[in-house]
Amino acid sequence: MQFNGPMMKNFLLFALLVAAFGGSAQRIHGYAKAKIAGQEAFQLNDSTQVFAERTERGFTVRKRVWVANSSLSGGVIMPGSSLYNERGEVIGQTLGADVPLTGAQPATERKLRKYQVGTVEGEVRATALQAGSWPEEALADLLNAKRSRPFWEDAEVFFKDYGFAEIEANDLPEALAEGGYKAFILMRRDASNQASARFRILVVTRGESAVQSIVLEGGPIELPKFKLTETTSVGTVMHAQKPTPAFKEALEELAYRNIPLE
Repeated sequence: MQFNGPMMKNFLLFALLVAAFGGSAQRIHGYAKAKIAGQEAFQLNDSTQVFAERTERGFTVRKRVWVANSSLSGGVIMPGSSLYNERGEVIGQTLGADVPLTGAQPATERKLRKYQVGTVEGEVRATALQAGSWPEEALADLLNAKRSRPFWEDAEVFFKDYGFAEIEANDLPEALAEGGYKAFILMRRDASNQASARFRILVVTRGESAVQSIVLEGGPIELPKFKLTETTSVGTVMHAQKPTPAFKEALEELAYRNIPLE
């Protein structure tokens, strides 16, 4: 893919913002205790989705949480405090260590006006994350599977289980909408407290019959039947069939719409 003028400017801005591979969709075991500097720091409810980055010893996990003002002191969450989601439901608690609330800002939700929202971060072992909760691996399994039933029966389950949202037809670039394509997107949540998140995976299907293309924030996944893989400024782009120039341009446009520039 070639980029000129304003698109090159966008690319340069984007290059400064790209984070390491990872994102929401990994689920953490309820028994896992995230540590800070070797001390147990916080624990989340079983199957809570987190942002995860691989380290030499395991993973760094982050979670966007809401915390009562009364539980904060100088931007730090006191031990024994409850962690909430945007609906005011308890999703975890802090343990023995003081836990910084990174990027903290006043909550805007009506019933959480006396709360701050930000991210917590800690270190866990690889066994803390539930097997099968990596969307890239599940997507590869979906596309490589030998099928005895319609593709869409399995695809719908995959998109739902991993938190993909369908992009409305009237929000698609013209070439995709007029071609009868559908698009599904998984956003990268919990990595920071920024209002705008970057997409992690973008999947474009030929209606409900098959996947045409995918865009991955990280590297390629193992798809032997796919015809073309490209490394571009929007991520790794993989096509099941050789795309037309109009399709490639529309896919690029859709990807750029879901990359925050500030």
